[in-house]
Order: sequence, then structure tokens, then C-alpha cells
Amino acid sequence: MGRSSRWHGWVRWAECDAAGIIYHARVFDWFSEGRIQWLREHDLDYYEVLRGQGLEMLVKTAEASFHHSLRPGDVIELDIALEWVTPTRAAFRYQVFHPENPDLVAIEGRTEHSFVVDGRARRLDRRFPEIFEQFCRWS
Repeated sequence: MGRSSRWHGWVRWAECDAAGIIYHARVFDWFSEGRIQWLREHDLDYYEVLRGQGLEMLVKTAEASFHHSLRPGDVIELDIALEWVTPTRAAFRYQVFHPENPDLVAIEGRTEHSFVVDGRARRLDRRFPEIFEQFCRWS
């Protein structure tokens, strides 16, 4: 796995269910924010570099495992890493660390993406070899 990035945030009340615990679907928003930050930090800015050339990374699969609850006001650290890349797909790994114990993983997740141009899956190595090389550098 390549070099990771860190995204910092906090649990907002709007992200919680009626019991005051993080609502499971909201963590995918955190994963998205973290992934966008990872891309920016690795010279693959999603808005400038990828979308700027008509390249999208569409989510194929998304999963999360919840180990410890998080509540409103909890400060979180999300670790993001590129797990692997192929000419047609990429996968990222996520770990949300618990605010009371920075070694304790509260949530783990993973997303897998297809490289898409004009609504069709494309081989990154043929269409955008320089972008593919940049991804490979960090996988």
C-alpha cells in the first residue's frame, strides 16, 4: 500500500442518528473527502487533474466496518491509502481513529473505483498514461 494521507474532522450532530451515534451512511462522505484530499496531496487533484480531463472515478463498491461508536463533537482522524491500482480500477483503504485513543480504529472501510471517460470505463494506461504512472507511483 502506498503513502497515506490524513483527513481531520469531527462528528456533527447532523451526521448522527436519533440515539446520538454516527449514522453509518455518513462515513462514506468522510471517505469521499479523504479520498479527494489524498488525490490532491499526490498531484492527482480530482477537480483539476482528473475531472479537468474528463476522467471520473466512479464507485463500484463501498464498505465499512464499525468497531466503536462515535458521537457528536468527537474529533476524528481518517487515514486514507491507495490500496492498489490497475489500468481500469483503483481501491482505497480508510481507517477512522477513535478520539479517546488514537491507536484504536473506530471504523474501517474500503472503496473500489472504475476509471470512466464519457460514461464508459476506460483503460487509464492507454488514455492517460501520465496519470496512470502517477497512481502507480503511490500504490
